[in-house]
Amino acid sequence: MGLALISGPLLVAGVVWAGPAQADAGSYLNDMHHVGIQDFDGGNAALLQVGHELCNETWTGGNPPGELAAMALKRSDTARGADGITPTQADELVYYAKADLCPNF
Repeated sequence: MGLALISGPLLVAGVVWAGPAQADAGSYLNDMHHVGIQDFDGGNAALLQVGHELCNETWTGGNPPGELAAMALKRSDTARGADGITPTQADELVYYAKADLCPNF
């Protein structure tokens, strides 16, 4: 009982002192590399740019995530052929852009 009374104010203090969510480029790049996605032509800077573009598209509501993943897959297939990303990786590309780079979503 005493622990619950002590942890309650600490939880409230943690919520009050927590800052707004922020975009995390490092996490995004780590997530991309973990699932096997790289940009061979432009490196991490290009990969990060793609993530920001996907975040903007998601945020403005221009296209649903499924359509963004389909467009990413098509672009990859056009540019890289059989060496492009897989459908699962296209979904992960959109998911991690939203999760890591869209702080207000």
